[in-house]
Amino acid sequence: MDLKQQKAETEQIFREIASMEDLPARAVIAFQFVPEDGAADWDTFTEALEAQGYGVEWYEAEDDEDEDCFEVTTPEVALNVETLWAEEEKLTLLAAVHGFAADGWGFMGA
Repeated sequence: MDLKQQKAETEQIFREIASMEDLPARAVIAFQFVPEDGAADWDTFTEALEAQGYGVEWYEAEDDEDEDCFEVTTPEVALNVETLWAEEEKLTLLAAVHGFAADGWGFMGA
């Protein structure tokens, strides 16, 4: 996990999206995580996230080319790159403790 590189990628993607369309002032941000290995602890990760007020959905792979994944949603927040990165960094570190790696993000305007 290279948080410096991950932050740079997040900032670049956010700027690209912002240059192509008007972004909402507030949004729910959805982060995706995938298990790093068979030791990933789905239940404990879910409990930790829900205790902090996040929404959690599990998705099973539909075929051999996909991976099972988690989607973690924030409450509605101000949508800017600083808030996005603060949430992503916190969740990435928590995910690593439970055997998961960040795999992307998106948002739904409010």
